[in-house]
Amino acid sequence: MMWPSSKACQSRGRLVVAVAGVAGSGKSTLGRALATALGAPMLDLDSLTNPLLDGLPAEVLGGHWLASSHGAAIRNGRYAALRAVTRDTVDTAGRAVLVAPFTAELRGGEPWELLRQAARPADLCMVHIDGDADLFAARRAGRSEERDRHRTPEPPAPPPAVPVVTVGGELTTDQQLRRVLAALEACR
Repeated sequence: MMWPSSKACQSRGRLVVAVAGVAGSGKSTLGRALATALGAPMLDLDSLTNPLLDGLPAEVLGGHWLASSHGAAIRNGRYAALRAVTRDTVDTAGRAVLVAPFTAELRGGEPWELLRQAARPADLCMVHIDGDADLFAARRAGRSEERDRHRTPEPPAPPPAVPVVTVGGELTTDQQLRRVLAALEACR
């Protein structure tokens, strides 16, 4: 069997798309659609880290990990894992779609820089799903996920301080996908 040359196997450019938003905003749904359209692996923070955290006895963390007093350390570990897998994925596949809230990263500073470093040498595009808090709360209630029972209400986040492509949470996935792909094309 003859394998294609490495040049023929190279992707159409190195790209990391990070899909951000609150729980229930549709990050995973849009992330899957983007990954399919871009021919890129999807790396979902929940898929990468929740099975491990859910498997720990609650007494180890003083309750469910989402409500633990070790919240900052857990968050740091989860995002460190996502960044490490991102680096490996970019090194091998050249592109990836990341799905996570990215709350701290949207504010800029060190979390944003760590994400940018993990994506290098790929271009990083942050997509932020924004919308009505009541809509997202209704979606969380409708999906009946165990993790949603342990979420504590968060104050409204400030507007992103980093470059983002914003899409409305009330749009269909197809509408969101078309807007993101058009923005990606315009940036290239």
